[in-house]
Amino acid sequence: MLRNVITGSKTTEIYKVSSDVKRGTVVTKNIGTKVADKASDVAVDTYLVDFDSQPMGHLSDVEISAYEDAMDTVKANTYAVLVKPAVGTQWAIDQIVPTGLNAGDYLVAGTAANAGKLVKATAGKISIYKYVGQYIDGTKTLHQFEVVYPVTVA
Repeated sequence: MLRNVITGSKTTEIYKVSSDVKRGTVVTKNIGTKVADKASDVAVDTYLVDFDSQPMGHLSDVEISAYEDAMDTVKANTYAVLVKPAVGTQWAIDQIVPTGLNAGDYLVAGTAANAGKLVKATAGKISIYKYVGQYIDGTKTLHQFEVVYPVTVA
């Protein structure tokens, strides 16, 4: 899930995704293959996945929660909207590993099973994402972060 909490400028573009991803997944563009891959161990030059999901068939005139898997998942080889958030904007996602996070911590994309999700940055990593805290969206808990100028984590 992806929510724009404090709005501002952003750049968006349409790009295919290489694997099934949720809205809010952190990705990098692979210029060679022309697809977006889940980001791994980076924060700079990353994008957030968004998608304008539309119910189809017998569900086309039914209101469906954005949290339903069918509305929140972008299938592999499907075009998604890649959002490049501007400095000063704040976003909330569920594609995060909140373990050990405190307000003010910096975030980077995880590795292995956590690729595409934000995790707490370790010393020496460069980050543009600063953790703000939990964001309650109805009955769902998301995690909010602010986009900042690149910082090397001490």
